[in-house]
Amino acid sequence: MNPIEAQAMPEPSSEPSCTRPRPKRPVPLNLMGWVFALWTLLGWLRFGGALEKQHLLTSLVGPGLYFYLLLAGLVWGGMGLPVLWGLLTRAAWAPAVLLPAAILYPALYWLERLLLWQNPHAHRNWPFFLLLTAAWAGLVWWGLRSAQRCQFFKK
Repeated sequence: MNPIEAQAMPEPSSEPSCTRPRPKRPVPLNLMGWVFALWTLLGWLRFGGALEKQHLLTSLVGPGLYFYLLLAGLVWGGMGLPVLWGLLTRAAWAPAVLLPAAILYPALYWLERLLLWQNPHAHRNWPFFLLLTAAWAGLVWWGLRSAQRCQFFKK
């Protein structure tokens, strides 16, 4: 082999395999991460707002519903943290945590909407929220079934 051909051929990589770049986060997992970040933020804002407006809320809705608002904000804020951590660190356990949380957030929303908040004007926009719930289910299905997900979480 002449010296020009030797320069053109790349040398075999002596780098260990752990320094190779990992694949980018797939689009559906990216979108789910942003939605979970929003839901987590809204949960903590709900919790903080309930603490801040305790006197007003207990006078308007009573202590039972006030404690529900506190607990729901705490659950919504805390439930998204492991999911976000798993997505950011590419943890192998993240899909197992993501699926129950992805089901629980909309389920809690619909339970609140149907059982707790009996606002007659709120029932006008239920088709829109049903469409959002269906879109969320499709995004979760797409994200958890894609082949890119396996490569992304591969250790």
